[in-house]
Amino acid sequence: MTNDGAVRAQYEAYPYPVRDPADEARRLITGSPSHILEIEHFVFAGCQAGGLRALVAGGGTGDGAIMLAQQLFDRGTGTVTYLDMSAASLAVAEARAEARGLDNISFHNGSLLDLPNLGWDPFDYIDCCGVLHHLAAPEAGLQTLVSVLADHGGMGLMLYGELGRIGVYPAQRAIARRSGDVPAGERLALARRLVEALPEGNWLQRNDHLSDHLAGDDAGFYDLLLHSRDRAYLVGEVVALLAAAMVALIDGRRSLRQIHGRLRAAGAKLNWTGFQKEFSALYDVLHPLNMLLFAGAVLD
Repeated sequence: MTNDGAVRAQYEAYPYPVRDPADEARRLITGSPSHILEIEHFVFAGCQAGGLRALVAGGGTGDGAIMLAQQLFDRGTGTVTYLDMSAASLAVAEARAEARGLDNISFHNGSLLDLPNLGWDPFDYIDCCGVLHHLAAPEAGLQTLVSVLADHGGMGLMLYGELGRIGVYPAQRAIARRSGDVPAGERLALARRLVEALPEGNWLQRNDHLSDHLAGDDAGFYDLLLHSRDRAYLVGEVVALLAAAMVALIDGRRSLRQIHGRLRAAGAKLNWTGFQKEFSALYDVLHPLNMLLFAGAVLD
């Protein structure tokens, strides 16, 4: 099985994150980076995004897509297009939308790499959360997203942060060596036994940011330690990834511009571009687990 096939098979067997459509009756899961108020603040300079055309590329079981669709539905304007390669994940997301009575969201099964061939009009906003770092060529994936982004539109992205995943990759390698090509269920059982046997001083055990995945459901555990393909980034590498796709960083969720402003007020003589380069190591520390950011295409 190819790596692409293995990634698809994982999310067919273990749709992630685990969600029960019946829970939609009692709560709306909200978060970053695609809350409508964040989109309007970071992407549209505080202006209301009336008639927003949004794409959620790699929508999983639907958290981001359902949140944004509900917020737009409540306003009576705007649409969401959901795209994911996993039919099982799509089924969960679609059931959640049906439970809410949302008629402003459409569901499509496929890869984001197929976007240029789908004939869709450009999108004002694209959410791609936790997807690019699972691609064989993240740069090509980002360029594909840019190709369907409207002029003056923007994207909300999430990429794994390297420092926050300390302990993950040595454990992944150890599990892969021990499990080989056994079926997914057997790999999962072996991995859980190995994690239980780790000493307290092991970096994976000491990483509190990962405790929910380690102690939680099979889908989260598998996504963390048994994924067939993922990588993590330092901030400087994210900046390079964006530059290669001709994408400009608008801002990070934990505001880089706020930090820059405070340093300028204290007498630091750094322009915005210089700050991004000089303080990327600082920003790595401020983003212990995942990097949430807003970006837009560079216009000629």
